[in-house]
Amino acid sequence: MLVPLLIIGAFVSCADAHPQDRPLFAQQERQSHSAARPNPRCKPSPYETPIAYSELTVFDSGEVVYQTSAVAPCLGQRGDPPWGLRWKGPSSSTFVFRYRLSSLEFTQLRTFLDQADVKEISSFMNAGPGVGDFKIAIARPTGIQKIDVLSLMPNHVQLVKDPALIHLICKAKDMGRIASNSGELPSWCRDAKPLNGQVRP
Repeated sequence: MLVPLLIIGAFVSCADAHPQDRPLFAQQERQSHSAARPNPRCKPSPYETPIAYSELTVFDSGEVVYQTSAVAPCLGQRGDPPWGLRWKGPSSSTFVFRYRLSSLEFTQLRTFLDQADVKEISSFMNAGPGVGDFKIAIARPTGIQKIDVLSLMPNHVQLVKDPALIHLICKAKDMGRIASNSGELPSWCRDAKPLNGQVRP
């Protein structure tokens, strides 16, 4: 069965893994709402606004590629397009991490992605403050399941009632954490309501 190729913005190309590998699952994350911090080199306002980007791709070979990048434009500095609307920082600030899922881990991931609750996830657009923006793509036999998330609010009544989106996002964040050997999952991932009685991701 042919698996369609995932394309979500600035996507990791198959050349970044192996030519025969096809993307199964991809998640881009943008953190663009951090508080401004002092930077005396910025004029006329001596502040900068840090923005962080990440992109995780799982290939059908089980290989995981995780990229992170960041920028800190001066407050009021204009980009084209604005940095807050981009999904990737400059290559000079990009770090790439790789690891491979075990056969069991890969099987568990595919089982999770094939759950009915996950297949039914739709985009989430929030006008208020949130914990980040996300673009998600999952390869399906019938095409690509695309999920856009703007200002994710984990405690939103819709997501508390149906936490499938939270579990999906946290699944990718956990793989990124493992790949980069960094920190722990945020509390809203650890505290997510179990999905269909299953353990948290």
